[in-house]
Amino acid sequence: MSRIHQQDQALIERIHAQHVERISALGDEAIQFQDASYAVGRQRGTMEANAALLADLTEAAATLRRYEALHRAKGTDESTVKAEVNAALASRFEATIAKVKQPLHPA
Repeated sequence: MSRIHQQDQALIERIHAQHVERISALGDEAIQFQDASYAVGRQRGTMEANAALLADLTEAAATLRRYEALHRAKGTDESTVKAEVNAALASRFEATIAKVKQPLHPA
């Protein structure tokens, strides 16, 4: 059985250390890529959820405005109170919708 020459052993250990270093760097890069990929997916999910919420809020505001008009048409004191409640809620929803639709950087 032959022994590995001392100089060869040192060279082999340096090569191994370089290999381990490169593998470690590749692992770190793979983790960064994976994190970035997940972030894209989370962002897409958030955008889709926000669009759905905005659509629901828009529909709710329109429904409240219809109820407001129906209650005002009745002309009773009770229906006027209901119309005002619907109008107030619709106004809050419309204000939120307007904020969302404002450009981030006005021209």
